[in-house]
Amino acid sequence: MSAPAPAREIDDQLTNDAELELRHGAPFVQRPSWTAKLVALCAIGAIGLVVVAPIVFMLTQSFNRAGLGKPFVFGLDAWQTMLDSERTLKSLGYTLLLSLRVPIAVVLGAGIAWFLARTENRLKRWVEYSLWLAFFMPTLPIVLGWIVLADPRTGLVNNTLSYLPGGISLNIFSLQGIFWIHIMLTTVPVMTIFLSPSLRQMDVTLEESAQMSGAGSIQTLRHISLPLVKVALLAAGVIGFIRSLEVFEVERVLGTPAGVDVYATRIYDQIAADPPLFPEAMALGSLLLFTLLLLAGISQFLTRRWGDFATVGGRGVRMKSARSKLRDRVLMGAIVVFIGVGLYLPLAIVLLGSIRWRFGFFDIGYWTTEHWGETLADPAFLESLKNSAVVAFGAATIGLVCYAAIAWVIVSKRIPFTGALTLICWLPWAVPGILLGFAWSSIILGTGLSGVVYGTLIPLLGVLIVKELPLGVQMLRTAMAQVSSELEESAVMAGANPQVVLRRILLPLVVPMLATVFVFTFMMALRDISATVMLATPGTRTLSVLLFEYTVAGSYETAAVIGLLMAGLASLVALVALRTMRKHGLSGI
Repeated sequence: MSAPAPAREIDDQLTNDAELELRHGAPFVQRPSWTAKLVALCAIGAIGLVVVAPIVFMLTQSFNRAGLGKPFVFGLDAWQTMLDSERTLKSLGYTLLLSLRVPIAVVLGAGIAWFLARTENRLKRWVEYSLWLAFFMPTLPIVLGWIVLADPRTGLVNNTLSYLPGGISLNIFSLQGIFWIHIMLTTVPVMTIFLSPSLRQMDVTLEESAQMSGAGSIQTLRHISLPLVKVALLAAGVIGFIRSLEVFEVERVLGTPAGVDVYATRIYDQIAADPPLFPEAMALGSLLLFTLLLLAGISQFLTRRWGDFATVGGRGVRMKSARSKLRDRVLMGAIVVFIGVGLYLPLAIVLLGSIRWRFGFFDIGYWTTEHWGETLADPAFLESLKNSAVVAFGAATIGLVCYAAIAWVIVSKRIPFTGALTLICWLPWAVPGILLGFAWSSIILGTGLSGVVYGTLIPLLGVLIVKELPLGVQMLRTAMAQVSSELEESAVMAGANPQVVLRRILLPLVVPMLATVFVFTFMMALRDISATVMLATPGTRTLSVLLFEYTVAGSYETAAVIGLLMAGLASLVALVALRTMRKHGLSGI
């Protein structure tokens, strides 16, 4: 029996389309030429040089018993010294212990993200803004505030608790104090922001159907909600763990008086020793790098095994938040108290302390603005301010161009080996900033580059661009993948070359995401300490490095002024970024 006329017409049209595609070639998936392959290899080699070379250099030099900058002589002396060092082993133990904050933060972050996605409340936008502010906020101003509040001898909270029976007191210079700062500032906000898009896009009718079938809240969570977002939970946990290892200034300021060392502070001390212990530092960095790569490999294996669950289907979804109930108001109150105590209270204390004669002493002395005047007129501050502006703006601008070009190449598949290019772009995620900066500084000091770039802002720009490469490429890649290929194909059929298609079609459609990536990169470069502290010289210090040096030296008055200025900028940028993302539908919460 022959097919109906409409069906035959459709078959004929599909056959003609297929023949036309075979005759002329698909616009964006045609077989790459040898020239394209050569360009692809050169691009992968160039990116690999700045991403992989520092890692390989650090790994190989950890086995060089001759020392940095000398002819290679294989040996395990550095590894043996590292494993025999009680202080190094203890620092690894503290690192593992403090990493327990990550699963706790995943639970808290997922709970907050789910609550905000499923509940309508007047304070929802304030919570959202506060989480973004915590994400952009430098950590040291919050640390300074908690030093005033919970110093074991002079803390304001401890002075109040001394009137109560039981002898209760707080000590911010402890493992618990470090844990609290990380939970509040470096883990929970990140987890909430990363998990919110997955939870927002999940159709609430799936949960409602389970409950109508008799499933309780725990059963719905186990069998419906968690399976849909477990890949996102795993990714957020791994990324949060790696990113949490980058923040070493908290352990440096709060852990040193308590004798708490982590791997990052141990590497910093080994490099700052006289003479520097470069091989031992490289061995410790290599050990952690092996662990992180293994963790990343396990994460990729589980992601492939679990697969992806579609949470948005073609039949439409319902994601509308429910009305706030009494229970939801109580939970919102708990979130508000958590944010208020953890973020805004220490900021208010730092603001008040910056206009006291002595920072943190409110019962003696007088109110004054001398510290502000001295800091703003300090040549070191002015030079660091200039360096920060150049580095942050340069990293955001150059990085944006590089990220957009790489994302476009990956999405359009114009060159072969895009899989290898994607893998290389993800590698910096597996390397905490302290290791990345250390590897770059080792290359500069161990090669002829020291006489060319040492003492300039070029190393700082390079390491920050590489550090934010995975996030920038992934965000732009996601945005570009959402643009239908029909638009580009139509432009090509009209005679436009690839450059015109990119400039006139693709880029205007992803301008909101370009602006978001620029803001992210700018703020991350401005607040970074871990990746730049190893590369900065007295003439190239940024504001964040200067803030770190003043804090470690105990110059809390000057550190408070610098920290407040950076916090004010973070507040402004968070507000602008959030409004921009809301306007274009990119808000994560």
